[in-house]
Amino acid sequence: MKPTLIYVYDPLCGWCYGFHPVIEKIQTRFKEQLTIEVKPGGLAVGDRAEPIGEGYAYIKDALGQVEKTTNVAFGRNFKLLAEEGSYIYDSEPPGRAQVIVNELAPGHSLSFAGKLQTAIFRDGMNLNDIETYAELLSDTGIPFEDFTKRFQSEETQRTLEKEYDWCKTHGATGFPTLLIRIGDEISLMARGYRPFDTIESHLHHLINNLQRMNVQGAE
Repeated sequence: MKPTLIYVYDPLCGWCYGFHPVIEKIQTRFKEQLTIEVKPGGLAVGDRAEPIGEGYAYIKDALGQVEKTTNVAFGRNFKLLAEEGSYIYDSEPPGRAQVIVNELAPGHSLSFAGKLQTAIFRDGMNLNDIETYAELLSDTGIPFEDFTKRFQSEETQRTLEKEYDWCKTHGATGFPTLLIRIGDEISLMARGYRPFDTIESHLHHLINNLQRMNVQGAE
């Protein structure tokens, strides 16, 4: 029984940006023993989507904490974007992009999540502008024309909203969140940033226990 690690993140979540190197290491460490799914969680949507300047005091305080804890660095261009203040901090456009990649190029889901976050948090790119995604999709094999049609479609928006609802239903109300699916059962593994060693140890014991159960069941 191969478990699935469900990574719920938000493209505009600074802690998720700090966590991305950890989840990439987890993917490499357990590539033969674990499947990883990526789901967008919906941090700044609806009434919470607003000019970045309105939440800049909180964001500025959080940046230093994320950098100190995770050893990632936020780029000068992002800091300038935040200081200028007019950029609309809206999770839905990059969330739609993640949904499309999940559907059309699932093998690139995790790396694409990292590209989205690097684009905003390092390079200060505009994730509300569809043209930004032409570069970010370059290695996925998804034609930009197809991406554009899906990005603008009501069906993609409905799918994204279903993803948000699914995440809330399963307790992924903060980001990052890790859920484990074993068979038909889904359980919460971690909510919030965790270092690699903590997650690696948890998964190591979980997978070993599942292997022992499979052996016992076969006897």
